[in-house]
Amino acid sequence: MEIMLVVAIIAVIAGGVIIKMSGALDVAKIQRTEQDIANIYSALKLYEARNNQMPDQGQGLEALVNPPSTGTAPPNWVRLMDSLPVDPWGTPYQYRNPGKRDPSGVDVFSFGPDRKESSDDIYRRVQ
Repeated sequence: MEIMLVVAIIAVIAGGVIIKMSGALDVAKIQRTEQDIANIYSALKLYEARNNQMPDQGQGLEALVNPPSTGTAPPNWVRLMDSLPVDPWGTPYQYRNPGKRDPSGVDVFSFGPDRKESSDDIYRRVQ
């Protein structure tokens, strides 16, 4: 009987730890997403500095990895990223030019945990 009580107490403590840690995992995913977006932002700013323009909507973020085959050809294109990252929820990062949040710039964002456009999207405005 005493052994069962000890096992039950350990299970309750372990359950509490797991519940506390799940919140930390969510925070870590959001921080990773923000860092990925910052890295993409840096590559976009370098692209703009080299080519005097951001990739257009049709070219998207793929223009950072492969030479664009649509739209205006960038005169000084170079590969700025080895590959495009995906967010912690397995969804590609989104790019919008012109931006919805800032029509004078572009948007780089993640759909977040629900994997669809909604109020929980994680943005970083790129100008």
